[in-house]
Amino acid sequence: MLKFVCFFTALLFLNTDVHGKTDCIQHSSEGCEYCVQQPYWSKNCIWCELDKKCHATGSISPFNPCNKKQVIKNAVNCPNQTVLGEYSSQTAYNLLRLSAITYINNRKDAKQCLESQELYDFEIVEWIGRHCEELPLITYKECLAVVMISHDRRAIVLAYRGTKQLKQLIDEVQSVLLTSKSSIGTGSGEVQRYFKQAHDKLYDCVKASIHDQIQNYPEYDIWITGHSLGGAIASIASARLVKEEVINTEKIALYTFGMPKVGDRQYAIEHNRLVNNSWRVVHRNDPVPHVPTSIVLPNGPYHHRTEVYYPSEVMLPTDTNYVICSGSGNNNCGSKLFIADFRDHKQYFNISIGNYCKTVVGRNRISVKSAMWNHFSNNICKRIKNPDFPTNRALLYAGNVHTTMLLILFKCLLFN
Repeated sequence: MLKFVCFFTALLFLNTDVHGKTDCIQHSSEGCEYCVQQPYWSKNCIWCELDKKCHATGSISPFNPCNKKQVIKNAVNCPNQTVLGEYSSQTAYNLLRLSAITYINNRKDAKQCLESQELYDFEIVEWIGRHCEELPLITYKECLAVVMISHDRRAIVLAYRGTKQLKQLIDEVQSVLLTSKSSIGTGSGEVQRYFKQAHDKLYDCVKASIHDQIQNYPEYDIWITGHSLGGAIASIASARLVKEEVINTEKIALYTFGMPKVGDRQYAIEHNRLVNNSWRVVHRNDPVPHVPTSIVLPNGPYHHRTEVYYPSEVMLPTDTNYVICSGSGNNNCGSKLFIADFRDHKQYFNISIGNYCKTVVGRNRISVKSAMWNHFSNNICKRIKNPDFPTNRALLYAGNVHTTMLLILFKCLLFN
C-alpha cells in the first residue's frame, strides 16, 4: 500500500505546478508546436497526439496515453493542423517532367520535349537566368528557372534547375557539411549558405515574374518545383514568396524531388507555417535527403513537411506504394536505416531528370556554356520572354559568338 501511495504521489509531482514551474497541461489549447517549446524543469513539455494534450516529460498512463515512441518532443514533428491540399502522384509526375525543361537551352527543343510528354496545355512564359560561375556545383554555369502556365489546369509553374552529375552531388553534400548557415529573411530560422546563394541569384526576377503572372491570372494556383539543388532553391523561394505576400498560402503548392536538408529547426517550423501544401518526394535509398544526419550536425539541418516516401526499387508514375510522413524524421519513411544508392537520386518516376528532355529531342550538350550564355550576365538576373529565347540548336555546341563563327566557317569549308 505504501509503495502505491509513493508511486501515485510521484505521478502527481510530475504533473503539478511545483517551485513556480508552469504545468504543461494548461498549454494544451495552444497546440503542439507551442507546447513542446515550453520549459518544464530541466526539459520542455511533450505533446501526445492521441489525446491532443500537452504533458510533462516523464508523465505516463493514465495521465499520458502516449508511450515513449508516440510522444512528440520536437516542433518540427508536430502534425500539421492546417494542410491545405492533398498529395497527388499525377501532379508530382507532371511537375517532375516540367522540371526537366530547365535542362534544355532553346525554346524549340523545350517545346518538342513538352509535346513528347503530352503536356500540350503547358506553355513556357519566360526563362529566368544568371551566370553562376562562382558557384562550383552549377555544371552548366548558369542558374536557371522556367515559368510556365496551363490555362486548362489554371496553374502557374515555377521550376528550378538542379544538380545532375555525381560530382555535383558530392560537392553538394560537402557544401552542406562545410558551409555556415545564413538568414533568408522569413522571420526566423537559417538555411545553408550555398542554397541561399543559388536562390539569391534569381530571386528578384522570380519574384517579379510570379507577381506579373498573378496580376494577369489572380485565380490561378502557383506550383513550385525542383529536383535536388533545384528543390532546395524551390523550398526557399516558396517560403519567401508567401512571407513577402507575393503568393497567398491558399494558392501555393511545393513539390520537390530528392531535396537535401535546407535549413535549421526554426526554418523548418517557419516553412511549415508558410507553405502548408508542401511535398518532399523521396525515392527509396536516395542519400541526398539524408544529408547531413543528426550525428554529424546535432543541431540540424532539418526537413520541413511533408515527406512522401517511395520504397520501390523502380519508381513508376502508377506506383501507389508510398508512405506519407508529416514530421522531420520517421522510421517508416526515408529517414530509416538504408544503403545509399545514388541511382535512386537520379531516377524519379523512372526518369533521369537531367537527361530526360535531351534524350527525347536527341541532343546532348557538350559545352558548359549554353546558347543562352550571352543572354545573361553575372551582375544581375534577367527575364527572357519565351519568344525571345534562343532557337538555333547549333548554338548548343558553342560557348560564345567566336566559337559559333568558327563552326560556321568549318561547315562552309567542308561542304563547298
